[in-house]
Order: sequence, then C-alpha cells, then structure tokens
Amino acid sequence: MKQTLRLLVCMTTLTLILGACKKEMFDSDTAKKIMDLSFHNDTVDKYHDWTLISDWNVRVKANVEGVRSIKLLSGNPYTDEKVEQVGVREVRQDDVVEMSCSLPVIADSLYIAAVDDKEHYYVVAVGPQQYDVDFSKLNTVNQGTLKDVGHQEVFYCFCSSYPEPSETWGFNDCVLRISTELRSSRTLRITVTLQAVATVTQIAAALRLDGVSYNQVEKIEPVGGSNFKRAEKLARNFIKDEDVLLKGQDGSAVINMFDDAHAAFYNKTNSQGMIFRYRYNVKHSNTGGCYEFTSPSISYDVTFKNEGMANTITYTALDPFILVNYAGTIWEIHKYRYKFKETLYSYYSGQPLAYNNGFTWALEIPYSWFRYPLTDNSMGSYKKGALYGAYQTFDHSFGEWGADRNKARDWYLYPNTSMVY
Repeated sequence: MKQTLRLLVCMTTLTLILGACKKEMFDSDTAKKIMDLSFHNDTVDKYHDWTLISDWNVRVKANVEGVRSIKLLSGNPYTDEKVEQVGVREVRQDDVVEMSCSLPVIADSLYIAAVDDKEHYYVVAVGPQQYDVDFSKLNTVNQGTLKDVGHQEVFYCFCSSYPEPSETWGFNDCVLRISTELRSSRTLRITVTLQAVATVTQIAAALRLDGVSYNQVEKIEPVGGSNFKRAEKLARNFIKDEDVLLKGQDGSAVINMFDDAHAAFYNKTNSQGMIFRYRYNVKHSNTGGCYEFTSPSISYDVTFKNEGMANTITYTALDPFILVNYAGTIWEIHKYRYKFKETLYSYYSGQPLAYNNGFTWALEIPYSWFRYPLTDNSMGSYKKGALYGAYQTFDHSFGEWGADRNKARDWYLYPNTSMVY
C-alpha cells in the first residue's frame, strides 16, 4: 500500500513536471528519478539502445543452372523450424545482385538460397562479415524435406503514456505487425496490420521512411484503394490531412495510416456521434470492455522516383509511430532509434535531450510468431533478483534484457503462455 501511494504521488509529480515543460520548467533529473521508481526494473542499462534488429548486406552471384530467384532466409529450410524469408530477388543464371535485409541481433548466420525452376533450394550460410557470396561450395545441409518458410513480419508494440511512465509497461496499447515485399526495383509494398489496442484513449498512427525524402517518392497507393476504415463523418483529430503521402517536418516521406485506431476496428458511433472505445485483441473473451475482432490490414505500394531505391529499404529505415494527446498537445511515440524525431508535430519545446532518460515506449520485435501480453500484464520486470511478467524465463527474460542490453536478447522467444495473447 505504501509503495502504491508513493508511486501515485510520484506520477502526479511527474505529470506536473512534464506539463510545465512549455514554460521551460521541465526538470529532467527529477523526471528521471521518478521514471526509475515507476519502471518495472530495479535498474536499467543506461546505455541501452532497445534494439533487437540489425541490417545485413550481401552481393550474390547466382551461379546455379536454372536459377530463378535468390532468397534470403533466417534459417536453413532443410533443418530449421520457423524459418522466415527476409528478402527475395528474381534472377537469371550468373546474375550478380546486391541485397539487404534485417535480421534479429541474435542471428549469427544468414542463409542464402538459389531456387531453380524445379523449386530446388541450393543453400549457403554466411556470417555477418561476409559480403560476396556464390554457390560454388555449399557449406550447410542441402538435402531432406523442405520445411515451410514464412514471410518476415516485425511487431511494433507501444505504450501510449509517453512522456509519463506506463501503468503496466505491457507494450500493447497499440500493436502493429508490418511486412514488406519488393514488387520491383522502384516499388516496395508495405503491409500494416493493426493487431491490438489495449487503451481506451484515441491513438493515431503513421509510418516515416527514414532517409527517404518526400521528393524521392512518386506516389503511395493503398492496394485495392482500401484504407483503415473509420466512421463516416468522423472528424480527424490528430492527422487531419486525408492524403496518404505526407511530408514530415524534416522533409521525409510519411505514410498516413489511421487517425483513430478504435475506428479502424469498429467504425460505428453512438447516438452522440462518438466512436466506441473498447480494447481489442488483448483478452480471450468478449467481456469487460474487451473484444476479439479480425485485425484490419492494409497494404501500401510505395513507388520511388529513382530506379533501385526500393531494393535498399530495410526494417531499420521503417519508423512507424503513434500519436497521442498529452496535456493538450499531440505527442509522437517512436521506436527508440528515432525517439526524438518530431515528424508531424513539435512538442519538445526545443529541448528533446531533456527526455533522454534511457527508457523506451516502443519495441521493435523481429519475429513473426511473437505473442504480446494480455491486458494488465507487463512485458516483464526484474526486481530484487526476481523475474515477473509475460517474458520471465531465467536467462531469457525481458527484465534481464532491460537491465543489460547484452543479455537475454532472445527474450521474445520465451513467453509465459498464460500471460500472452
């Protein structure tokens, strides 16, 4: 009870501190102390980058008779379960292609397959420092029955309380699942699935393409002309522009995804014209204001002006972010790499580094089979030597990773199945 009261006092204090930032009264030291107290860890690695993904680049010579494509894979499809295709290019024999992909930071090998017209896979494995690759010598298992290969998807999980601490640190207030597909050297298809919403306050979302200027994009078209639905005549409050392609404040290209996550799930309104604000896909029952709905999904074809540009876009360049209302101002919540990007709004009052407290409100998780926490559960915590939360397996827990960025980097593979969706 004393700890709860202490936290309540601290949260109130932090609200006052942060609410005063427009008046240049923000006290970053005090805010950091309160964040330390409220976070679900005793300690957090002060050098943490909260990154689980890294880029690989290779140049591949397709020296296989009858080859039709080169596929980049997260594992060996002859021996490994749950292999993901992380890149693909159509080729002809002896073509040389440069390819880029994103892999989990725990990966020590990239598997490259030359696939012929009979769908036979010729597989080589390479380490992170090997750039030039061919199939003169196959250095891994190349026989047996091919296992199913899934398409790479990355989860983006958000706490919507920024800049305040989260009540649960469940990273499920908004859950996005994103995949990419190279359609041509100029066109990249980005598919966004709104997987879950665990908050009852409005959330909007957009996707910034880091390193891509607005002027480098010819067009962005939702596939089939569809979009995340919303109630007819529902006013846009956060992203007021209807255009799909937006220009960020830094000149970057931005995809306008949705202005209201709840309307994307259920677009009917009450008698006052207000959208119903339930929690979606964070509980296995339709009770207590929680409902299970089919997750809406939209694909966007991004066409660049320059030939070959679509080949260079990896997940590290994708910056999906949510927008929330905090103290009457619209704030953006980005993954940690881009935490201080003010893309559509300005809200740091010229002092973004005052919020450089080492904490993140967004996670990028490179695993198609990831299971996010059920409502009211934390992603994980590590206090007084004990582990808690949805990912609490010793040596493979979220809390240990939070305490040391070099430990338990595979935590997302070890869910407590009773606490995840």
